[in-house]
Amino acid sequence: MAELDILLKRFVGDFRKISGVEGCVITSSDGAILASDVAGGVNEEELGAITIFSAGIGVQLDTELKLGRLEKIVVEGSDYKIISINSGPVYVGLSTASNVSVDLISKEAMDLASKLSEVV
Repeated sequence: MAELDILLKRFVGDFRKISGVEGCVITSSDGAILASDVAGGVNEEELGAITIFSAGIGVQLDTELKLGRLEKIVVEGSDYKIISINSGPVYVGLSTASNVSVDLISKEAMDLASKLSEVV
């Protein structure tokens, strides 16, 4: 388990290196925070809860509407954006400021999430 903890922390660090990302959590499917690195006013528990809640809605939509596998969901507020990414058995939550382009972050974040899904 210690090896997995180290690996998850490395991935969190890689997600945090993406320009515009202010916080990152990796959660299990039941919402437990497995690794995180958040800054400033970002609360890791809240980011984890929003990540798993929004991902759950996406999974339910996929199931009900048969749309295919969930990749990401974006929650936008007046001062923030939260990107929830399905990464196999875990979910990644990224927080950004409201002026950050999700499109600019998405490519790099989705590539990292794909790599993460291969090792967890």
